[in-house]
Amino acid sequence: MDEKRIALVTGAGSGIGQALAVCLANEYSVSVLAVGRRLSKLEQTQKQNPQRISILAADVSTEQGRALIRARVEKDGALNFLIHNAAQLQPVKALKAVTLNEWRQHFAVNVEAPLFLTQELLPFLRKGARVLHISSGAAHHAYAGWGAYCTSKAALHMLYQVWNKELNAAEIYVGSLRPGVVNTPMQDEVRLARKEDFPALERFIQLKQEGKLLAPEIVARFICRVLMDTDSTQFIEREWDIREHASMFNMEINQ
Repeated sequence: MDEKRIALVTGAGSGIGQALAVCLANEYSVSVLAVGRRLSKLEQTQKQNPQRISILAADVSTEQGRALIRARVEKDGALNFLIHNAAQLQPVKALKAVTLNEWRQHFAVNVEAPLFLTQELLPFLRKGARVLHISSGAAHHAYAGWGAYCTSKAALHMLYQVWNKELNAAEIYVGSLRPGVVNTPMQDEVRLARKEDFPALERFIQLKQEGKLLAPEIVARFICRVLMDTDSTQFIEREWDIREHASMFNMEINQ
């Protein structure tokens, strides 16, 4: 890879995205373009390494937002890493109650954004570039009340597999990673759900009470290791799960 490595991280204003942007910049000297919807949140991310972290307020779920990102990448230089971290949980309700507008907005963020942003940025991905989807156990396990989230993460998992069929010959590699249950604003949102809408609510409340939510910084360190310390075959051959694979990097995860 080129001496100056550049990464783009979506959803970088808080949680895993913010911690990942900081980890890449501080520990690996990567120049990071941190993307999110709220400028004030992004400014907090940038303060942690103003020399290496630049920011862009853009909504990845819209064509206009993705066009802004493309223009910025075209100006700043080609990418080594593209991390699709932005996601939403809502609507949390039974499938019979989900409206068409709620469904479409959810998929615009969780599926359309990573698909079409990758499309937009393909011309700027360097040879050997890595694209990473931040996935979830919900891609593989059904939860009542999380119909939209489970379905969108399952779709994202299939996108990771199809992209590899299509892009490996061009030496662009797409990975998928499950970060576990992390102490992020999304988990705050989970605990605000009504039990009648989300029957598994008590489990997530208990995880918080027992201190079993992973810190975003720990997850970010694991993501960095997967991005930086694997070869291309390792990177794509499995969906990385922090609970199963952290030990490969001598990391201890209590979850």
